Formats: sequence, structure tokens, C-alpha cells
Amino acid sequence: MPKPVRSGAERREETAAERRVHGAILGYQPLRMKPVHFATSFLLALTGRHYKLEYLNKASVPKIAPKDSKRVQDDYPSDRLHPLLIDLGRLDPSVDLDAFRTLRAHLNAAYNNDGSALAAAFPPYSTFGADYSAPSVRYVSNSSKNHGYSGSFVINIFEATAEGRIVLETIRRLIELPPPPLATLGEPLLDAEYEEWPDRHDEFFGSIEPDRAAAIAAMMQDCTIAIGQLTANLERQRSNYALRYVILGICCWLFAYMMRQASDAPLLLIDALQGSNPRIRSQSRATYARALDFFSSSYDRAYSSVDRQTVAEGDWNVFASSAEARQILDEHFRDLGVRIGIVQPRSAVAKHKHIELQADTLRVLALSLLKENQVLTMTDFAERLRTTWSLVVGAGAQDGDLLRSNRFGPLDRDDDLRPNSMAFEALLIRLGLAVEPSDGLTLVAINAEELI
Repeated sequence: MPKPVRSGAERREETAAERRVHGAILGYQPLRMKPVHFATSFLLALTGRHYKLEYLNKASVPKIAPKDSKRVQDDYPSDRLHPLLIDLGRLDPSVDLDAFRTLRAHLNAAYNNDGSALAAAFPPYSTFGADYSAPSVRYVSNSSKNHGYSGSFVINIFEATAEGRIVLETIRRLIELPPPPLATLGEPLLDAEYEEWPDRHDEFFGSIEPDRAAAIAAMMQDCTIAIGQLTANLERQRSNYALRYVILGICCWLFAYMMRQASDAPLLLIDALQGSNPRIRSQSRATYARALDFFSSSYDRAYSSVDRQTVAEGDWNVFASSAEARQILDEHFRDLGVRIGIVQPRSAVAKHKHIELQADTLRVLALSLLKENQVLTMTDFAERLRTTWSLVVGAGAQDGDLLRSNRFGPLDRDDDLRPNSMAFEALLIRLGLAVEPSDGLTLVAINAEELI
């Protein structure tokens, strides 16, 4: 039998019921979220303001022909937008039409470097969301729809501890620093005035009570301390990539939170050999598959546990009977892991995924674990990587036993784990995060070649 047709009011109530379940169990709504979406949410909640960005949007989303030249006004095509921006004083008259088209391509590459987060957001167009690859807070709009108020949730948890509040204060100082050169390119298209942003997290998902915030903060304390070390290093370095690395780091915090919500002892095996060892690749896939499975089933365990947050039975029944609501848990976990450079391959059609750190991700995690002028042996660094971020590479003497005790393996120390660890060390050396002063000794540090 076909499903009965639901009214608009019924669909809205089901959506609200699902949101309340997400709020009670996870704290925000899991969606097909990328770091650029989280960045928008986090910066909105942190600053409490946003910008309209109409002309930045129109210039950064090139269109060749108008949508409907007879009935509507469409400013997006270059031959229409070019004279408009000159009249508004946003574009110098010396920039001819051909040069303007080239400029638009550069704007799109700069502020839509995710490739799919930015779309035409002003009439005659509409979009589900528009997120800019923000080099500064002046590039934050309120058009994003894919973040599920995850930024508000993270800030709520950070504010529950002294360590978290220090992190937020450091980030506030970072965003007040002079912006990187990338921010200058689009500056003539930015808005002078901002608008206040109303945070509707509690309205949609329910408030996070102090006891619950404190419990989550305690569970995530080591990761929060690591983010504090990351932000301290970024503030000291005054890096042009500071804002990007902050967002990437907090997304790693969020990924770790999802794993810890689902399991007391999550474990992910890094395939540093990039598939050249079939056993390492197989077990790396297995660790990812288990983490995904645990997160997918975490809502059922949370609802049935005696110490769960209150979920109305009617709300739960709506969520539990929705295949789409359950599927989004898998998609959220997978998409975030892929986009932050922990899970590979990026292709959505690839069924089997494994753990392999991208260069920027490894750099961010190293900055979260290393203090200025601190030098660690590879074994010590790998131990911190495991205990804080649940990432195993095979450098620890107990890594094989740990994997076996979690029913992964068998992996041989000499044939599997040691070569994997050596490949990971080689990556650290290429990134300037480690040196090998003698055979068998690898030392890890920020700017290792200068320090050691």
C-alpha cells in the first residue's frame, strides 16, 4: 500500500520531533555537513553577527545567461553585474568586461574552494544554503542550512570549563588579527554593516542543561585541552591559515565527540602505507566500519539507557520509524570524517573507507599535541595521538596487543605495524614536523628541522 499523504503541518511536526531527539541525544542536528558549514555555524555563534553579502554572492557565483530576461531582473550574468558594480562604486571602471569575467572566476575559486557550498542566494534564485570559505568573520552570512547548530553546541560545551573558555577567548583574539591576503580580494564587495544573529539552538533542540554540558565537557576534556594548545600555537605563529586550522581542529574535536558518544574506547588505525599492505588496509577499514556502526546505533543505546537525556516517547517513535532520519547519522559521520581529512577515499561512491590522514589534518593534530620548543620521540607522539584523538599508527609497543584486544588483526609487528609506523614517520619528516638524527630515532616537534 502507498504511504498516506501527510499534510505540511504533519511534516513540520515530524521534523520538529526529530530535531528534539537529536538535541536530547547528540546536542545538535547531524546533517550532510562540511567544515565550511561548521565554520559558518561556529562563527555565527561566537560573534553573534552576520552579513548579507549580496554583491559578494553575485560576483562569486558566475552565470552566463539570465534566468528569465522578460519577467525578472537577474543581476548574476557578467554583462549585467559589471555595470551595476561600477555604478555602486564596488568595481573600478578600468576593469573591462573580459577582465571582470576572469576576476569572477578567481572569486569563485577563493570563496567557494569547497566546490559545492556556495550557490546563488538572491532573487531570482534561491538555495538551500550559501557558505563562503571565510578568510575572516566579515565573510560569514546567515544563509547556511547544513550545520544543524553544531557550532552553538560546541561553544556551549566549551563554555562549561575553564579550559574551554580559554580556547574561545584565544579564538576571539585570533579573529581580531589583521586578516590574511585572501580577505583583501573580495573586500570591495563586503558589507559595511552587520546584522545581529539570533541563536535558535535552544528553540529547535532544547537547552543543554548545566549538568549535561559539564558531563560532555569532562568526557572531552583532553580534546579541549588539545584545541587550546592548537590555538595557542596558532596565535604565537600568526599564521595566515589560523582560522582555517582552528575550524579543522574543532571539527576533529566534533568527530572525536561522536566516536566517544558511541563507544568508551574508540580506535582508528591509520593506513600510512596507502594500501600497499593489504592487511593494514583491511584492518584500517575495519576500525572505521566499527566506529561508523557504533555511531549509527548510538541513538538506540542512548534511548534505552537508564541515564539518558529525556526523550518524549512520541518524538522517539517518529525518529525510530524514519529511514531517512537514521540514514543521516551514517552520512553525517562519514561526510565529516572525509572532509576533515581523516577518512578516505573522498568519493561518495566508494563503499569501503579507511583511515588516512591528509597533510593539513596531521599538521593540525600535531599543533594540538606539541608545545613550543617541545621535542617528543615518535613513540611518545604516537601515544598522545592515540590517547587524545583515538588514532593508532603502530609505533607503540602495545599497539598490536591493543588492536587484538579490540578484535582487530592479526597484524605482525615486523611485517605490518613497523613498516606502517615508518611510513607515518616519513610523512611527518616531509611536513617538517620530525627529523631522524640517527637510525632508529625519530624526533617530533613544531618546525623540527630548525629546533633539533
